[in-house]
Amino acid sequence: MYDTILFLDFDGTITSEETLEGSMQLCIDPSVYEEEKSALRAGERSLADTLHLAFSIIPSNKMDAILDYVDQVALRPGFEELLDTANDLGIPVVVISGGLESYIERKLAPYKDKILAFHGVDVDLSGEFIKLESAYETDGELMQKTLIMDRYEYRKAISVGDNITDYRMALASDQVFARDTLASILEKNKIPYTPWEDFYDVACSISSSK
Repeated sequence: MYDTILFLDFDGTITSEETLEGSMQLCIDPSVYEEEKSALRAGERSLADTLHLAFSIIPSNKMDAILDYVDQVALRPGFEELLDTANDLGIPVVVISGGLESYIERKLAPYKDKILAFHGVDVDLSGEFIKLESAYETDGELMQKTLIMDRYEYRKAISVGDNITDYRMALASDQVFARDTLASILEKNKIPYTPWEDFYDVACSISSSK
């Protein structure tokens, strides 16, 4: 049983841009990509179905290009400092993402000793095209993050996110750091949160609250 645990999103939170979306843009014809985004926005297709369909037309041999792309995406400032602060306070850090676990582990390899666990979407590259596999797919989401949260025992959960895919995680947390789309959704629904720009903000806040 942990006293406090810190759950972090990856795409657009740890990274300075949405790397899952960037991966699709890199490998899919622009007109097809826009068509898929339009169907998602119109509610004609769930996020999980959209991602499955999008990656099913990306050749498996493009995976190296995806990994190379994520390698060059900048991490949001203060990330390592947040990890150090959390470790100093005895707060384990868990990364939960609807992105690909292969690029998450590779990108965060330099920090693996400071992170309790990574959770992302698996890929099957045995066929001609990429196949996404997730044991936590439900309710139209490829990665239902609260199912991962339920695997841990803790008294208090802190979450940090940026997008609608972090909404359920936010609802299940005792303290929420939100920016961008997630902040707008929480604001609209009058759900308390702490705004943040970089991880220095998060580190300072959790340090002062201890």
